[in-house]
Amino acid sequence: MKKTVLFIFLILANIQTYSQEIKKCYTTELINNELNQNPSYQDKINTVIQQNKIWLSENSNNEKLVITIPVVVHVIYRQTHSNLGIGTNIPNNQIEDQIRILNEDYSKTNSEFPNPPRNTFVSFAGNPDIKFCLATTDPDGNSTTGVTRTLSTKNSFNYDTESNDMKRDVTGGKDGWPPGKYLNIWVCDIASSGNTTILGYAYLPGLQSWNAWKDGLVVDFQHFGTTGNASPSSDGRTPTHEIGHFLGLRHTFCESQSGGCCDNDDSNVYDTPATDDVYYGNVNANTNNNTCNDLLFGFNTDYLDMDENFMAYSNHTWMFTTDQVNEMMATLNGYRSSLKNSNVTINCTGIVSNNNLNFNNNFKVYPNPSNGKITIQTNNPKYNIIIKDIIGQTIYKEIDLLDNETLDITFLTNGIYLININYGNNNTTKRIIINK
Repeated sequence: MKKTVLFIFLILANIQTYSQEIKKCYTTELINNELNQNPSYQDKINTVIQQNKIWLSENSNNEKLVITIPVVVHVIYRQTHSNLGIGTNIPNNQIEDQIRILNEDYSKTNSEFPNPPRNTFVSFAGNPDIKFCLATTDPDGNSTTGVTRTLSTKNSFNYDTESNDMKRDVTGGKDGWPPGKYLNIWVCDIASSGNTTILGYAYLPGLQSWNAWKDGLVVDFQHFGTTGNASPSSDGRTPTHEIGHFLGLRHTFCESQSGGCCDNDDSNVYDTPATDDVYYGNVNANTNNNTCNDLLFGFNTDYLDMDENFMAYSNHTWMFTTDQVNEMMATLNGYRSSLKNSNVTINCTGIVSNNNLNFNNNFKVYPNPSNGKITIQTNNPKYNIIIKDIIGQTIYKEIDLLDNETLDITFLTNGIYLININYGNNNTTKRIIINK
């Protein structure tokens, strides 16, 4: 009887596991949605591919130098997670952990090398030599830790209907910094839809200037890094995968809804075998998936599927190929050359400064709720405030306020407002309630 119960339990557990589809990346659908609204985006994507092809033909033998990229991490958190380190308001050590993983993955110093779990494609593995460093100067020339924290009017963002809302103040997110100088990474709660869970997404190079505000990565807060508030299942490779898209790489598997084999990354990448559909499982010495006959796609050998590639969906990925590396280099020397040559000052230690930690904790607004007369306590000399309504519109500003100063905002109607306080390079936001 006990065996029967255990058997039934295992069946139910299996059903539960597979009822929730973890799709990992929403990039393909994101791009298709953009193309529906903006058909010329495809022309821009194709132009980048052709420009990369020309660059590769002229620079294939050049010595490759380490490229540094300035990064800003925009943490978008909900009201119930106002304290730093709680829930969506992820701690600094989680950000530091993710920067570490990116720098290992993009320098071929990740733990899987030099002896990966299987050696099938060791000779294919390339080294991008890209270093990601937190920005220390914001767009206005002020000092920054490279991390912004924004209290959102939303608890989460639907990846299908709100896929870019976290990228603007007016839609509950944070305006990105100029994408020509910074790699913007928005970390937030990406809401599941039905039975589908998305971990992250990014646009391919080619967004027109009037859509450049969308450029960058979106990553679910539970799949950013491996420490802090990350999910136990997070390996920190979601941002690695999405930056691959940001630098011009496609998925390695066939995404045709009709099924069948294809060589999906058909731009300038020729060394990833053709693959049919998606493999979500583990990759080890015994993994031997071979879903396509590569001889039909111009290869001299029928290879196994490259399930360990960072642009695949497997549970364990650990490599880029030489052609993928070359394509990313071409993108960084062409379409994204201003990012490579950005004059932004950077912090490459991998440590997030915690200078504003006490500021966030000591910032108090009371009483809250109030009748419109509030006192602000900061334990800091002069500071500035901005009050916004619930949809993000600025309705009131004050500069050079003093500690423990009382404000009369009784002119505001009853409701919920966001008050942002700034002192030097410190910045934080709280929600206040007016109830007269």
